[in-house]
Amino acid sequence: MHTSFILNVMLALGAATAVSASAIAPRANRKANEFSSGDCAQGTASYEHESNFNVDVTMDDTSHSVYFASGPWFFYGGKTGDGGSCTGDLLGSWANDESHPCVNLDSRGADGRRIKCVKWNNGIN
Repeated sequence: MHTSFILNVMLALGAATAVSASAIAPRANRKANEFSSGDCAQGTASYEHESNFNVDVTMDDTSHSVYFASGPWFFYGGKTGDGGSCTGDLLGSWANDESHPCVNLDSRGADGRRIKCVKWNNGIN
């Protein structure tokens, strides 16, 4: 009886440790890195935005694509200025599509409007 009690305690502690470790494992940082190319080509990175504090990330006028991680990210057609906030029409979103992390900024959708700002989780923390 004493042996089975010890085994049960060891199994319970092992399971609890595994669950708590997965619960506190760090998640990848939010990422919205800008590129001067239209397809996030290597060697064309222009501005990196990688932090779990990023919410509104304005796109520089010389950037032509953005590489995302840890979304969802929402695209807007306006910005208050470089380093400012997203404004204007909601043009679309990226919802953790890891097979297509690169989005062209210049022609989003059928009307060809440019993405000028991206907002993480649409501003909901």
